[in-house]
Amino acid sequence: MPEQRPSRDPRWSPDGRVFTRALGERFDSAIEPWLESGQVAAEPKVAATVMLLRDGAAGLEVFVQERAATMPFAPAVVVFPGGRVDPADAEAALPEADLRTLADEMALTVDEARPIVAAALREVEEECGVRLPAERLRPWARWLTPVFEPRRYDTWFFAAAMPDGQVARGTTRETVHEMWGRPVDLVARERAGTLALMPPTIVNLTQLARFEQTADVLTERPSLALVEPKLEQTADGWVLRSSIP
Repeated sequence: MPEQRPSRDPRWSPDGRVFTRALGERFDSAIEPWLESGQVAAEPKVAATVMLLRDGAAGLEVFVQERAATMPFAPAVVVFPGGRVDPADAEAALPEADLRTLADEMALTVDEARPIVAAALREVEEECGVRLPAERLRPWARWLTPVFEPRRYDTWFFAAAMPDGQVARGTTRETVHEMWGRPVDLVARERAGTLALMPPTIVNLTQLARFEQTADVLTERPSLALVEPKLEQTADGWVLRSSIP
């Protein structure tokens, strides 16, 4: 994969393999009581999200949505379309050849991959009205929500080319705004404080920013090792440190 770390971004280690995110005062005041309480971390729910890609006039673009401020998880944060796996996803009828290919890429059995793939396709249709065939999905990453969050997700990220003749739009009350943007521009807006992004989104956008076209992304086969951000106390407060495979 091309170099992941953007120039002059101090949150990345020099080799581009570690991303560090400060938690801020709101979290700093809550982390130590949480640790001292001995509270058991919530069990993660499996989820899937899709990075819809297209080639714009100025290069690669990705579709993102801003979550409503009333949402219990990640309120007012900009994300890719996605959501948790529902029980019915395990019974979804999917093309077996495509499912087998995806399961092999994800290092899962067909039965393990089916609900994740089904959830990815279902959520994209529910949240932005886009119908994707399973063959368009390319596994990209896998992230685990930090231990101190009350809602935790084991999330699979997929990349997919936007189908011709379809339009991505907001179709649920979970989101209040949507847009297409160049990954490098979205990361720059987050650095400027005009866009709220979670660490997995920042990292995935940073990786996408190294590609010029959708086709280049879809030929990539990144590591799917689970990324679990770790709490670390520094002189400036608590941070989340994520080792990127």
